Amino acid sequence: MGTRPLTPEVQKQFDDLIQGGIQIPPQPAILLEIEKLLNSPRNNTNALAKLIGQDPGLCAVVFRVVNSPFYGLSKPIDNISKALVVLGINQLVNIIKGISLRNAIGGKEAIYEKFWERSGDIAALSSVIAGKVISACNISPDQAYMAGLFHECGVPILMQRFPDYCKAFRLGEGRNWPDFREEDRRFNTDHTVVGYLVARHWNLPDFACQAIRYHHDRLHVGHTALTLVSILQMARHLYHKMAGLPETQWHEMQAQALEELGLGQEGLTEFEEDVVDTFRQEN
Repeated sequence: MGTRPLTPEVQKQFDDLIQGGIQIPPQPAILLEIEKLLNSPRNNTNALAKLIGQDPGLCAVVFRVVNSPFYGLSKPIDNISKALVVLGINQLVNIIKGISLRNAIGGKEAIYEKFWERSGDIAALSSVIAGKVISACNISPDQAYMAGLFHECGVPILMQRFPDYCKAFRLGEGRNWPDFREEDRRFNTDHTVVGYLVARHWNLPDFACQAIRYHHDRLHVGHTALTLVSILQMARHLYHKMAGLPETQWHEMQAQALEELGLGQEGLTEFEEDVVDTFRQEN
């Protein structure tokens, strides 16, 4: 699980952002400790469970995930070692990365709380969608959840860097969202690039990094990333629908997204209602 070196192109993007005063948060200490354990010759799962068990906040979220209806357990799990057996190491690490991200970016102001509430809902919807189409798409719910949390994490980072960012996009009104093309014109970067660099720096899988970078543009991603982009787009669509917000890109991407997810127009309404019902039951 060692950290992948950045390519020269990505390293330049990273350096340019740093020189421009944009701060990419480092991986939290617990993730670095987990990497050390996973890269050690013994690869001791008991030591891993003990390390995670020292953080009550992480444990609470891990138990919430493993005890969700998706896993269909007959008896709730309240032990990290048992959760590790059910989830597997990769899924557990993905969950922890998603949790750690929220703690690493932003502040306690209402605008940040609103952002993470939105991201959390889109992540949860992504997880539900992935679970319902997993036989056709092979994206696990934890991968979809992690991508949902990371895919717009560049927004709060840009909020911190540019004092007029929220005003420029009227984010405080709750019905608006940054357009990445307008971001680039105003600030010489955008949240998709920043989010991609965070994902690379935090050692997310390549397909997840690509999905984060191109979640507004399907033309530059490989098959697995395209599937994840489709899940994210449907989750965003359902979030806007539930919140009574205007649609953004769904009408442009719907046909391709449905094809990628193995869905058709027939039965789509029932599928969306099923996803929303499951989301509400779990949240």
